[in-house]
Amino acid sequence: MQPEGAIELARSVLRRRIAAREENFLCLAEKGIFGYARSPYLPLLASRHVSFTDLRSWVARDGLESALRRLEEEGVYVTVDEFKGKTPLRRRGVTVILRESMFDNPWLSAGYEVRSGATRSAGTRIRIDFDYLHQRSLYDAFLLDLHGCLTAPIANWFPIYPGAPGINSSLRFDHIGNPVRRWFSQVAEDQVRVNWEKTWGTKAIFAFYRHSGGTLAKPEYTALHEAHRVALWAAEALSDNPNCVIYTFAASAVRVCSAATDLNLDLTGAKFLVTGEPLTPQKKREIESTGATAIPIYGISEAGVIAAGCDHPHEQSDHCHLYKDTMAVIGHRQEVPRFDVRVNAYLFTTLLYESPKLLLNAGMGDFGEVFPGICECRFGESGFDVCLGNIRSYEKLTGEGVTFVDTDFVRILERELPRAFGGRSTDYQLMEEEDEQGFTRLHLLVSPRVGNLNEGAVLEKFMTLLRRSEASPESWAQSGVEMWRQSGMLRIRRDEPVSTPSGKILPFHLRPATLPAATAVE
Repeated sequence: MQPEGAIELARSVLRRRIAAREENFLCLAEKGIFGYARSPYLPLLASRHVSFTDLRSWVARDGLESALRRLEEEGVYVTVDEFKGKTPLRRRGVTVILRESMFDNPWLSAGYEVRSGATRSAGTRIRIDFDYLHQRSLYDAFLLDLHGCLTAPIANWFPIYPGAPGINSSLRFDHIGNPVRRWFSQVAEDQVRVNWEKTWGTKAIFAFYRHSGGTLAKPEYTALHEAHRVALWAAEALSDNPNCVIYTFAASAVRVCSAATDLNLDLTGAKFLVTGEPLTPQKKREIESTGATAIPIYGISEAGVIAAGCDHPHEQSDHCHLYKDTMAVIGHRQEVPRFDVRVNAYLFTTLLYESPKLLLNAGMGDFGEVFPGICECRFGESGFDVCLGNIRSYEKLTGEGVTFVDTDFVRILERELPRAFGGRSTDYQLMEEEDEQGFTRLHLLVSPRVGNLNEGAVLEKFMTLLRRSEASPESWAQSGVEMWRQSGMLRIRRDEPVSTPSGKILPFHLRPATLPAATAVE
């Protein structure tokens, strides 16, 4: 496919899907939920006596989102802990033990598997269908065209396969006729422990694309301190083109722009597609201080990219238009016990037949705003009139594009560190914040009550315990510990753990204030 043909096809297909989104949802629900005996949603629906006829009438009368809210009020929803099998689903007399695999699309013919970037177990295993990649590539064409870079040179800075973003985006960009020119990887191949099937599977993907005439750039190890290599590529690309595209994590984009500033490089015309962690106001300022543009890309591993930023200014630094033809989102008041707060959690419902997972009011650990998208950009003109903003996670800590889910932290903070260095379970706490450069930092607070400590030994023990907490050696997320080590993201401070307004001392604390200097992992 050529880029010009891709954008024409994208406009046509997306317009049709938006017009038929309610019909598509009902078709998927009828076949994939009510017509699928092993659907994990059936016990919930049956307990509330909700039939497909009921659901269809609710959608016809009040619209899709109203029908989803009615299901949520009836208790038909799944939290992220229930989805991942961490806790049983208990709702109004119904108890169900779930597994992530139960939500797999039963009609998907998997082309390959990727893993999410979380360190819980081995991360979520996601089966990817090549028809799904085709559908997703239409959004890439639409987004690149909207930002004036449909044919601009593209580079990725993502970890190697089986991490999802690098391989998925490479295949999608190649499909629309603008293959990635360079694939920089923060992780070296020898840092990713995968079995022989994944190793040969990777080689097979590259061989298949070479044989079919496609182009896939091979990953080049580029450590975080080598961000200047990406900055120099961008400057060279801009010397021959008005624009270039760099698709990477938000923190990695900040590193590239910091390197560009050090090298006195002007990145005007560079478009940073940033994902994997929040595009905060500070990160956006750091990126755009070089003349570049920061474009938020929001997605979840279970459904791919579901929202992206337009070319109009907005108050929220991460303002995104929801890809409403493939996903519906409603808010759900969710109590987060380990943080002692209630948030407006997102509940996701998939509308795309080719989606890897079938989600019906399923939480994925994120929260934020959902609001009408009154915008005169091409997203708005095309019918993408629902927007998301101020997106954060209540289920995981995120930094350098790597997410660590709280289960292992709780055990390490409350049991392992006190056992190794003394003190009690409430003497250790992680505090997440953003520093003055826009980088996310984690401070390990250790109460002075614990006594004299070798701070370097405490940090090294913590990192070692994170690596050993992996249940499977296949997950690329083990290399995430190495990325944190490279970045000096984790630091230690001798101070009392911070309590919540209700007086609780929890394993995590989020605070925007800047802390004094702390000891960093070398």
